[in-house]
Amino acid sequence: MLPTLLTLVLTKLRKTTERAIEWLAKGNYKILFLALPEDMTNFVNHYMVGEVSREELWQSYIYLTGLQDPYVNALRYTVDPLLDALHQLKKSIPRLEVYCYHDLEIHMDAHSLLEKSLLLETSERARRRIKISAWRDLFEEQLELTAKGFRRIIENISFHAERNPWTVVLYGGVIESFKRGMEAIGFKVKIIHLHNYWRSPLEVLERMAQHWGIHNLSDDAIARCVEDHMRYLDYVLSSQDIDLAHEKWVSDTLPKVL
Repeated sequence: MLPTLLTLVLTKLRKTTERAIEWLAKGNYKILFLALPEDMTNFVNHYMVGEVSREELWQSYIYLTGLQDPYVNALRYTVDPLLDALHQLKKSIPRLEVYCYHDLEIHMDAHSLLEKSLLLETSERARRRIKISAWRDLFEEQLELTAKGFRRIIENISFHAERNPWTVVLYGGVIESFKRGMEAIGFKVKIIHLHNYWRSPLEVLERMAQHWGIHNLSDDAIARCVEDHMRYLDYVLSSQDIDLAHEKWVSDTLPKVL
């Protein structure tokens, strides 16, 4: 029997995490993989049994990564509800083991690219013309880093999952690539979409770049995605809640594109 990876598809919304928690509370598994640096594994397991507080866990994350509060808070927006649920999950599944699967260096580099993206977004809002070359350069860096990080993710998950027939992975990357990568080394992957999710314009551009290569996309295609993303940011920046902002954007946008 091939080891099976029950893979819950994550998004940047808290709603997705809440749906994942509901699913995890009813699941049959012994190993859970989280999208945090692998160096956080011990901290998360100590937290799960009440040996460290949530704030101590995040302080450890800050020491490990050197990231500033805005980036940590953005991560906490979706991760904190899951951390809160781990105590009860451990009571329900006493033999539960949690592993974090991101490479630390790549995780930090990804946040450096996120900072570049935010700075570029800020400058675009002050310009009248989209700086296409800067976006191509950014996505070229991102694609290279994603490929490098993907290899480490496959290695980290396969190392721990091969000894258990039922494992749950919380995954927010390109799910088709993950499925192909894990199946190529002998795993069965069952993909579980927790709810319908309408990608933001920048996420659409990222997916297009992954499929066709950023240099194969026309200037007009990149410009349209970036311009639409600027409008998307108007919703996000005017709201205290990313989920509500996203839902409002979907509500206003979806009728125009269907």
